[in-house]
Amino acid sequence: MAHIRRSATLRTIRLTRDLDNLLQRDAKSKRISTNSLLTSIITKYAEWDRYAEKFGLISLTRADSRSILEAIDDNKLSQIGMDLGKRAFKEFLMIWFKKTDVEKVLEGISLWCKYAGIAEYDLETDGRNYTITLHHEIGEKWSNLIGHLISQGIKTELGLPNTVLDFTNNLIIIKFFVP
Repeated sequence: MAHIRRSATLRTIRLTRDLDNLLQRDAKSKRISTNSLLTSIITKYAEWDRYAEKFGLISLTRADSRSILEAIDDNKLSQIGMDLGKRAFKEFLMIWFKKTDVEKVLEGISLWCKYAGIAEYDLETDGRNYTITLHHEIGEKWSNLIGHLISQGIKTELGLPNTVLDFTNNLIIIKFFVP
């Protein structure tokens, strides 16, 4: 398998000794170089953090999210998910990518999963049929909310009314076909 070499820029930065020690310890515990750790931190900033701030995202623990969701009726949760899918999904895509198409929808869901901890993301496609599988450990109410949000977002943004949603306690499956 050929190795793709990306051009790189050498950048020198000043760090406090305490910050440098912390980064070295964390890199060692992850069994990666300090340079690799810094690259992943900067990549996360470029792909997620700089937009998340503009979008107004906040962080909640999984336990706190579960507690909030438990207080909401399942039908209401489905409706909230669909409403967010119609409105917030497009806002999210436009802030990150400035456009909405199949590629950007999938990339957006992948980034949301990767950096916001929504779920573990898996995609299977033959170029026309798409199956998104999301696995998480937050429970069925989370599956209900996130499943309806994403499936409604796909229906609305890609104009695909036959998007199919199936979910269980810790699994969300969304299928759609692009003609």
